[in-house]
Amino acid sequence: MEIKDFVSKFNSHPVLFVGTGMSLRYLKNSFTWDSVLEKICNIVYQDEEYYLDIKAKCTLNNGGFDYPGIASIIEKAFNEKLQNERNGEFSSINDLYYKTIKDGKPISRFKLYLSLLFSEMNYKTEKKDELDLLKQLRDNISSVITTNYDRLLENIFEFTPIIGNDILLTNPYGSLYKIHGCVLMPDRIIITEEDYEKSKYQDELIRAQLLSLFVHNPVIFLGYGAQDENVNNILRTVFKYAEGNTEILQKIKNNFLLVEYEEDSDNTIVSDYDLKIDGVSIQIKKIKTDNYSALYKALIEAKYPISAMDIRKVQNIMYDIVRPTKKEENRAVREVVVVDSKESINNSDRVLVITYGSRETANTIKETIFKEKLVRTHMVADDFMADYFEILAHRDAETIKVIDDLIIPSNQYFPIFGFLQIYNKLKNKTKIKKIQQDILNKFVTKEKSKKDFIIHSSIEAIYKDANIATSFKHPTVIWNVWNGNIPLDNLEQFLRSYPNEEKKDSKYRRLISLYDYKKYGSAKEV
Repeated sequence: MEIKDFVSKFNSHPVLFVGTGMSLRYLKNSFTWDSVLEKICNIVYQDEEYYLDIKAKCTLNNGGFDYPGIASIIEKAFNEKLQNERNGEFSSINDLYYKTIKDGKPISRFKLYLSLLFSEMNYKTEKKDELDLLKQLRDNISSVITTNYDRLLENIFEFTPIIGNDILLTNPYGSLYKIHGCVLMPDRIIITEEDYEKSKYQDELIRAQLLSLFVHNPVIFLGYGAQDENVNNILRTVFKYAEGNTEILQKIKNNFLLVEYEEDSDNTIVSDYDLKIDGVSIQIKKIKTDNYSALYKALIEAKYPISAMDIRKVQNIMYDIVRPTKKEENRAVREVVVVDSKESINNSDRVLVITYGSRETANTIKETIFKEKLVRTHMVADDFMADYFEILAHRDAETIKVIDDLIIPSNQYFPIFGFLQIYNKLKNKTKIKKIQQDILNKFVTKEKSKKDFIIHSSIEAIYKDANIATSFKHPTVIWNVWNGNIPLDNLEQFLRSYPNEEKKDSKYRRLISLYDYKKYGSAKEV
């Protein structure tokens, strides 16, 4: 069966279960479990064969390796090395380590170094088109689950990251479940034998929480091999639950897709696959390919009554919501109600779109809602800056029209140019464009008069440069981007990783407006 035909049969938004292979596919500096442990082992022993000796001691009966056991050995050796070499090559890791102790939350030096290794995000330029397609999936997937530590998926989908057992009792739509930890919280990284032992109870709770997702939604495994233990553990749990239930087993057979990498293959055919777990044969679907674009396009083109992200938005307002599927279209958005508070909501309504505008506004929304549009009418300038990439990705003209209701002062940064690529009939566009050109020019000219700038080709390099005063790092970033020294891809990555709680400060406003002007300022409006 062709991949597009297979995906078209989905009755609800799929879940992506993502492994290391995806980071290896899109990042220049990612690692497998094996390669990262080998790298750290070589740092400790300066002997490539020593790692092979450790692996030999940790060989399993099936010919594989006990990587948690290997990690435990290397963690101990790495921590001892850094303890004995306080001001050596890794003095910065020691600085962080002692700070965590002072803060009352000691974190292993080994895990601090791991978080540093996986924090660097250098994208492969040859995969840009494929990555752009992957970003477009966000409206048509329910959630993402990953065992990866890096922040690739946060940057791509802009989903809410849920780390470790924080996933319990969370809203699944629009969430990114990081079940083995994250670089943002090194203490929660699961990698050693001891980590896995401590997390056994947590894992059971997590699997129970995810079970309903897997039973009711299609699941697509990306970045894993057919015999990966993470895949096997999930399938083991699901099939244990479904044992004897023919209907659920059939649903899983049709809804579980394993995407296995096969170099240079353009294959687009999905086939049956028998997976053996604990001696039992489990049948799911599988595709071996290097043509991930075909899969992404099929998922983008899938039609549902309402997008997964719109469900997320409404769920954040509502106390509860009924999950819509293709077979239950009458249970999707049915009515628009204007209310002043949650208490005014009629519990019999399946899904409500709530607006804090006039009755005319509500009627306009009501007329468009059956076109599967969710229009945000109560927005301020900060919302457009915080949601800038999301609005552009969705090509959300209805939201952009709200800009005509905003008052943009002559000293306020506002990223207008990208929005005009989607909707160019804003009444105040000429005025806002001139404001942005003027204040950006004024800022760069003023800062240049204070001090000479140091040329750098990345934002990370500027923040690491001890010769640049902390107060001057932001202007240095602006100047280097302005003059084309820092590529816009680097600035975009930096902006996408910006903490939400800091998106109202002047630095973010200035950077997002600069990015917008440099990328779209000279582009022809559509």
